[in-house]
Amino acid sequence: MLRNNRIVIDTNILINAAIFPHSVPNQVLQKALQYYQVFVSQQTLNEFIEVIRRPKFSRYFNSVVEREHFIQFFSKAVEQIEITKTITDCQDPKDNKFLEVAIAANARLLVTGDKKDLLSMNPYRHLSIITATEFLLND
Repeated sequence: MLRNNRIVIDTNILINAAIFPHSVPNQVLQKALQYYQVFVSQQTLNEFIEVIRRPKFSRYFNSVVEREHFIQFFSKAVEQIEITKTITDCQDPKDNKFLEVAIAANARLLVTGDKKDLLSMNPYRHLSIITATEFLLND
């Protein structure tokens, strides 16, 4: 087992994991849930739930119940953490919340699909910010 197996996954990866079951993002989620502690804050969890419930994503699920089951499954599988520090270092202010979770959880990895903002900050303090493919190929 990894010494520090704490990880944060951004909303983009989570949404793609939910709507494309055979995708790289879904493989990331499965690996993360099996081998890591996945952390969220109330804010990042709320964002995920709000986004996945958008009407444009309805067509990817057989029913509202199926989508709600995924939300419940994910919510129970992750560990929610209180944010202890406000971070304002990211070029896109909306992405600071993922850095805040990672720092509060003392995470080693942040997996993101955000090429220009979060990935450009790698490494950030003790945190490696990587793509979904990098996560699957390494570690």
